[in-house]
Amino acid sequence: MTAPRLMNFPEERALEDAAFGQGIVPTRLYGLLLPVWQVEIRADITEGEDFFLIDRFLERGLRHGALYTVEELAAFFALDRALVAQAVRTLTAIGHLRESGGRLSLTDLGRRSVDDDIRYVVTHQDRRKLYFEALTCTPLTRAHYDEDVVTLLSGDELAAVTRSDRYPRFTPLPVHRGFDPDALSRLTARKDRARFNLPVALDNLKSHQESVVYLPVYLVRGHDELRVYGQAGAGIAHDPELSELCARTPELTSALDNEELDDKADERVLRSARSWLDKQGFDTVAPEQDDDGTWSVALPATAFGPNGLPDSRIGTYRMAGSRFYRVWCPAATPRKRALLSRLDQRLGSRRQVTRQEAEDVVARLARQLRLEVPDLSRLRKGAEKSGLSGLEVQLARLEKEHE
Repeated sequence: MTAPRLMNFPEERALEDAAFGQGIVPTRLYGLLLPVWQVEIRADITEGEDFFLIDRFLERGLRHGALYTVEELAAFFALDRALVAQAVRTLTAIGHLRESGGRLSLTDLGRRSVDDDIRYVVTHQDRRKLYFEALTCTPLTRAHYDEDVVTLLSGDELAAVTRSDRYPRFTPLPVHRGFDPDALSRLTARKDRARFNLPVALDNLKSHQESVVYLPVYLVRGHDELRVYGQAGAGIAHDPELSELCARTPELTSALDNEELDDKADERVLRSARSWLDKQGFDTVAPEQDDDGTWSVALPATAFGPNGLPDSRIGTYRMAGSRFYRVWCPAATPRKRALLSRLDQRLGSRRQVTRQEAEDVVARLARQLRLEVPDLSRLRKGAEKSGLSGLEVQLARLEKEHE
């Protein structure tokens, strides 16, 4: 497995969010493989789902209508007796009803379902997996259970990633302690169960097997803080739980501190920047270090446009190992074109976007390009002039919504 296939977004997107969305000054970006305990459990699972319409009426009739037989339910709701009988058999099979002496009554599960208007279903000895990061045994949130988006590595997949010599290189973090069995009871006692992909209830829970898998993330380090970006956020949103976890894990921050003491790091950034400049034909341009310690290459306005680099490249990062530099243009006009181009990429093809969402994107891009924040009317005129028809239509619609 190659690095580009491992993460579904480029490193630069995480850097941009950290710098211009989170307001930190990024100094490093690391590809990490966070260890995760994959815990297979067996338990009696109670899950909630929507009621079928007939089932809801029948159970409410038993709960509140003093109805006790199939005949009474069929007559009261003007339903075919065979249909009611079939529904009663189904509700009995899932533990909502019981029959005694020809009379029907709700079980505790059935009464709870009616009172909560949720069709609770119990599966006995259900087998499933729960995930806990292995640094502190903190449970992972629901987003990490989406197998179509999130990759948890083990075996040959893990070996392929760690053997790869392509950038970004992902480094697995070591596991220093075993799984804490009390983590299961702490998790099941939480009230915000849905955030952690838990059903309504787990009873008779037993841990069947624990194994370590690895979650790929980008960690952006700033001068005083860090942000973690996982596959579920696609680089446009950091993971607050994992960011806080990594920030308060001494063995991790100490390892990063030791790596950042490398006194040759700046030399590698300079070599990478000069090599890129030479390939673009700007061998007279020298990389510059900004006041915050980051590096950039400032190109003239003539470097951008139809016969040069895309305007959208202005203000973006280029990686050099775990370090990076920014591509810049001091002239305002190319940066204004860059704002329109980036805005078209973000909004032009989207069918649904609110005015607030659009204004947030505009404000962030303006910060990134060091421009005053333009209003939507001004941007619409710019989009029209630039031939960005999709963006023009989108902005026109948002203007009308505000009238």
